[in-house]
Amino acid sequence: MATTASLCLIVVLAGCGGSTPAPTGPIPGASTTLKAETSNNTSTSNSFPGQKNGNARPGNVSKEPISKLLYSGATTKIFAHWLGWFGKPNHISVGYNSGTAAQVHAQVTDMISRGINGVVADWYGPSQTFVENSTTLLMHEAESHPGFEFAITEDKGALAQAAISNGCDVTSQFISDLTYIASHYESSPAYMKVNGRPVVFLFGVDAEYIDYNRATSSIPGNPLLILRGTNGLTHPLVDGGFSWVNIQSDTPFNPELNVQDSFFQAAKQAPQRLAVGAVFKGFNDTLASWGTDRVIDQNCGQTWIQSFNEIGKFYSSSNQLPILQIPTWNDYEEGTAIEMGIDNCVFLAPSQSGSTISWTVNGNENTIDHYSVFISTDGTNLSPLIDIPSGTHSVDLSKLSLSSSKTYFVYIQAVGLPSIQNKMSPAIAYHVGDQPPAVSLNVSQTSGLTYTASASASGAAKTVIDFGDGTVVSGTSASHTYGAVGSYLVTATAFDSADASSVAVQQISAKSSANGVSIASPGNSSVVNWPTPIVASANTSGAVSAMQVLVDGHQSFYRFTSNHSPVTGFIRQRYR
Repeated sequence: MATTASLCLIVVLAGCGGSTPAPTGPIPGASTTLKAETSNNTSTSNSFPGQKNGNARPGNVSKEPISKLLYSGATTKIFAHWLGWFGKPNHISVGYNSGTAAQVHAQVTDMISRGINGVVADWYGPSQTFVENSTTLLMHEAESHPGFEFAITEDKGALAQAAISNGCDVTSQFISDLTYIASHYESSPAYMKVNGRPVVFLFGVDAEYIDYNRATSSIPGNPLLILRGTNGLTHPLVDGGFSWVNIQSDTPFNPELNVQDSFFQAAKQAPQRLAVGAVFKGFNDTLASWGTDRVIDQNCGQTWIQSFNEIGKFYSSSNQLPILQIPTWNDYEEGTAIEMGIDNCVFLAPSQSGSTISWTVNGNENTIDHYSVFISTDGTNLSPLIDIPSGTHSVDLSKLSLSSSKTYFVYIQAVGLPSIQNKMSPAIAYHVGDQPPAVSLNVSQTSGLTYTASASASGAAKTVIDFGDGTVVSGTSASHTYGAVGSYLVTATAFDSADASSVAVQQISAKSSANGVSIASPGNSSVVNWPTPIVASANTSGAVSAMQVLVDGHQSFYRFTSNHSPVTGFIRQRYR
């Protein structure tokens, strides 16, 4: 009975029955800061600016365990697919070098903080020294974290030269590579094993000829060989298959869940084989030098959630999926990286009524795990007050022991589902017994990228307008020209004479004011190199669901959008 009473108390504090949660007593001591709760908390470089293929700028990412997205009772081991080639001149710059111990340490500790159990390294053979050295660092880092595992993927790129030299028969090179893997990696205590056998993933190697009878009789260590796709679930001489991101449709809105379904259905027909599932945030290879403009739109985190939900159709607590792989941790070139977190496109607008702070949620709330309420006396150091479940949008401060002579700053953080970026609200300056002036905000386009913001708040002593790009202006009206096409949050804050405040938030899309479709870049008659960034926008009487780029009558780019937002992407043709 005591346990039951304790659980009931927790539920009541969280707002049981739809009541507004009300934390009580004195304010806890400050244990975090506004900077800590809003800045990059991942292994992504702080200098990474975000990319046009959907990889967001690094943010404050939810460290809720990724297993929370799986079916109830899941015991699945979760691995992230890792690439160790960044810093090489033939790959794009992401702000870090994969071949440093510090970067590898940051990545492994970040993975562990998200509940990831291990990492699968994409490997190109011992002769590719940059990736080989990075992978060796990864092995040593895994060894320093008991329980964290790593495995090797033999990438088809490791066999490319052998295929050229030997008429596509790569058997000898394949044996040589896996012999090296056995001696150099599989001997590590951190190497991934299933039923005592080391696991080696094979990515795309079936594009070449391999004599598996000869290979399996020659490779030491008795590894489990796991092929990409359903082939691994039917091939007589390998031990299993792993799912991946596969694009079979020209429509970027399609999350390709049918590919997942086909893999899991095949796995059910081959229970003796090791099946490794996959989940992903999306795909976009328009920045990759090898890309073919394949896109699965992230849909503001919905693709990530849907790919997890699909697993629950085939597996349960009584029928476990043994292993899950995330493609990928850090493939910046194919737009699949979760390292920097996944943008759910959410923003919060808080308000005050008496002692109750409420907030509206703009965006899909199904991407939010819960809300964390913070209070501060200086706007810098934060005291956590209460965590509130998703679906509840208010907190009552009347039962807190607050001083009537002080002004407090209240923040609401929308904590994302696992690996989704957290979003912090603007502050409400709260003064006991004080109702700040309600503020309204209107933002209109003057011309081009110039916008005028007007705030109205009866009785306000001071009004501040934040244009969302670092420009902050005091006053009830201001005009501002944005430096680039894009989406921005404009916030108006109105203060009374006691410094209590209210806010209004509006999201705008800074773009051309011309009717129809406008291409901001490249300009008319310009000659540009491959791949080419393109920025376009549209003003129409109806909603825009997608924009398509045609070059000489052929589709070159196709991207989902909403609410007339600007579209940015890449085309590959020479544009004139």
